[in-house]
Amino acid sequence: MKNKKGIFFAIGVIALIIIFFDRIINFIVNIEWFSEVGYLSVYFTKLKAVFILLVPIFIVCFIAIWLYYISLRKNIVKKMNVIEINSNKKKIEKRIVFFVNIILSLLIASSISIGYWYRILQFTNAVPFNAKDPIFNFDISFFVFKLPLIESIYGALMSLLVLLIVITLVTYFIFNTKDMIGNRKTANEESTVKNFKSNISRFAGKQLAVISALILLVMSAGYVIKALELVYSPRGVVVGAGYTDINVTLLFYKILVVVCIIASIVIFISVIASKLKPIIVSVSAIIVLIIIEAVSAGVVQNLIVKSNEKALEQKYITYNIDATRKAFNIENVESNNFNIQNNLSQTDIKDNKDTIDNIKINSFEPALEYYKQTQVFKYYYNFNDIDVDRYNINGKYAQTFIAPREVNINTLEGNAATWQNKHLVFTHGYGVVMSKVNAVTSQGQPDFVINDIPPVNTSDIKLTNPRIYFGEETNDYAIVDTKMGECDYPEGQGFKSNKYEGKSGIKMSLLNKVLFAISERNIKMLLSTDITSSSKILINRNIMDRVQKIAPFLTYDKDPYVIIADGKLYWIIDAYTTSDKYPYSQVDETTGVNYIRNSVKVVVDASDGSTNFYIADKNDPIIKSYSKIFPNLFKDVSAVPDEIKQHFRYPQDIFNIQCNMLGKYHVTDPGIFYNGEDLWEVSENQKTVESEKAANEPSYAAMKLTGSDTEETVLLQYFNMKSKLNMVALFGARMDNDNYGKMILYRFPADNLADSPLLFKRKINQDPNISKEISLWNGNGSQIVYGDTMIIPIKSSLLYIEPVYLRATGENSVPEMKRVIVSYS
Repeated sequence: MKNKKGIFFAIGVIALIIIFFDRIINFIVNIEWFSEVGYLSVYFTKLKAVFILLVPIFIVCFIAIWLYYISLRKNIVKKMNVIEINSNKKKIEKRIVFFVNIILSLLIASSISIGYWYRILQFTNAVPFNAKDPIFNFDISFFVFKLPLIESIYGALMSLLVLLIVITLVTYFIFNTKDMIGNRKTANEESTVKNFKSNISRFAGKQLAVISALILLVMSAGYVIKALELVYSPRGVVVGAGYTDINVTLLFYKILVVVCIIASIVIFISVIASKLKPIIVSVSAIIVLIIIEAVSAGVVQNLIVKSNEKALEQKYITYNIDATRKAFNIENVESNNFNIQNNLSQTDIKDNKDTIDNIKINSFEPALEYYKQTQVFKYYYNFNDIDVDRYNINGKYAQTFIAPREVNINTLEGNAATWQNKHLVFTHGYGVVMSKVNAVTSQGQPDFVINDIPPVNTSDIKLTNPRIYFGEETNDYAIVDTKMGECDYPEGQGFKSNKYEGKSGIKMSLLNKVLFAISERNIKMLLSTDITSSSKILINRNIMDRVQKIAPFLTYDKDPYVIIADGKLYWIIDAYTTSDKYPYSQVDETTGVNYIRNSVKVVVDASDGSTNFYIADKNDPIIKSYSKIFPNLFKDVSAVPDEIKQHFRYPQDIFNIQCNMLGKYHVTDPGIFYNGEDLWEVSENQKTVESEKAANEPSYAAMKLTGSDTEETVLLQYFNMKSKLNMVALFGARMDNDNYGKMILYRFPADNLADSPLLFKRKINQDPNISKEISLWNGNGSQIVYGDTMIIPIKSSLLYIEPVYLRATGENSVPEMKRVIVSYS
């Protein structure tokens, strides 16, 4: 007997290993990788939280299901009128139920713990916002950190209780139908209310009484949650509880909380006593109250509020304006009236020479096309993106384009597409291409500062290690320090080889060879004689996948950018903390969030993959909570080397969101807000003469702001009056030194509005001298392409700059910058 149990146990263990084999392998790989990158504690924080949740939930579920089974089984035996004499059959049944219970409880516990571990950690590590909602006077942290978990628990409990009711009733009907068939009773006799009431009460009266009472108690808690969720109500003029929500809906929710508690007691007693009438009365009372609330709220909203909306909703509009401006960090925008006088003098031009010298006449898309045509050199290289940055080049502050040359092993074809080439030889990209945005060659192409392989560098920017083992397109693993030489860069008919010297990588011991051969489903890794014990495997090399694997709870900007610092290449990725639970704040339609902060800067070494998370916004409560949960993940921004920090830039993703919000929420007066008198929208622009209008892309400009003595980089966007072409404001985000994150808004007077980018384009087309050339070029085998429209404030004037490119028709044509249109007054 003992031997049989041992065999069954061994078979069970083997079965579990087979079922969960992939997960076990993945777990071991994760342990090795997180240990290698130095964030094993982060990984274990999640595992620990999941385990701490899983064990008690499993025990509770197992006991609850077992007790429910025993109770229900007694009822079944009683209903079937049998006396159990087969003890072996009973033992087998209990064993089956026992094992099914283990699996079911484990599935429930694992799904809940994996789904809710993070919400529970946030709940227990909440950090105060030191701001309260205007209705319940709770700190905002309650809604951001605690309410999501409460909502989840409520939903899970209600689903479980309803499921138990359904299981009980289905079980009853199965056995009742069996009795009907066996006793050949008529349907009419068995379906009477009286028989059903007494039969179901005898079969599962206690269970139904307890579950029904619990459902009503949970419903009462649900109405408390619904009351709290009124701070997100969409019913009124703005998001958040309005007049009707506060004076009607909230009152009914309070009543329903009390009624549900009373009804739970009544229903519990009535089910035990097999009395149907009190149950019907209790349920009917709840339904009637729900209907009355809906009708009353509709009547009050449509007849009373809408007739006096401006007065009744005024304070709630104020709540929404204040909350939205705080949540999207646009409450402290420095607003200045910019009275356009167009009185530039020669002295003004001289005083702003650095701004004039750094005006962007090169544009993103044409520059990237030129890079791809002239600087790829070998088909297995590629430029995925081009980034804007600023450097001190030969003693002068200059804005530049910079693009990393990454390796793309998916382009290897034919005999070159071998496993060794893909993973042992072509392991990394090489170098960057850099050009100034304010200069072009005589042919109208980017004027390179750094280019070619090996790099030709005409600047004083030091770049001693140009290798890119980790990048935006590096999606496959690489095995380095092998017997095969890695392709460093092409040289003649072959290539110059390199040996990886970085710290990253997991040692390819025999055990790890087996492990990764299984993980990657490739036996070559195990059989290759080129891989030695000193070789290392680099995994998770795509920088976005890398940071998301380490910190999946952050939201990442879609545009990482590469920089040169300390002779090496680094990637900088902006990370955001977000929430959709900020009370009274308007939701951004593009992202679904109503709170966002650019709280983290992630720096990834392109050569060895070392990844560091730096807290950039110490005032953000969400990042403070993350720091409590993951104490070994984040570093203070003061630890960033200055050579890297000076390249931090304000990211476009959050800037675009803030622009969307600012179009409406630059208004702080609730009366003007309600009337919609001063709505803005991001200016539109065109890329070609015939192209459709689209929202103008924000652009980085090196300029001297009004009242400032030094030049700096600013991210600019232009606003029009809604549905008009006149520009009403210029919005900028600063980013150099201590000004990082500060925002400035230039408002143009209503009686002296400026031309928007699109209106400027139309005036270009109306100019007889310019339109003649455009008409001549835009056809007969060529096309006009517009560059980035720049509108630069200088003193009390606006300077408009428009680069004009000419592209020949054809598959591999490259736009050439032929003209720069400058407009003043």
